[in-house]
Amino acid sequence: MELLNGVTAWLAARPTHTKALFAVAVTVVTVELLFRRFGPKSRAYRRWTAVFEAIGHVWTIVLLGIIYFLSVSLVACWIKLFGEDPLDRALAPEPSFWRAHEPNPLGPAAAARHQF
Repeated sequence: MELLNGVTAWLAARPTHTKALFAVAVTVVTVELLFRRFGPKSRAYRRWTAVFEAIGHVWTIVLLGIIYFLSVSLVACWIKLFGEDPLDRALAPEPSFWRAHEPNPLGPAAAARHQF
């Protein structure tokens, strides 16, 4: 009973949009639990599941797109800000653009076993 009083007091102190979202969440969870208990093979439950799978698919695309573009833009800004060239594209004019190979300090036998 104390838990219910605590949740009620917490909810009473929240703005109206929080109360509405909480009501929607409780309704969705309740309907899901009722479907799972009383009609797991019904056509209504399949439609219910399809709707939420579609919503999940859209949100997955949106969230992964945001994360991708934020991470790529942050890395690009970092590289441009500090003038790094990870691809080593700034070649100085030289007679040959060949890069000398640095041998593995462990020797050729160990280099064959530990290539990376």
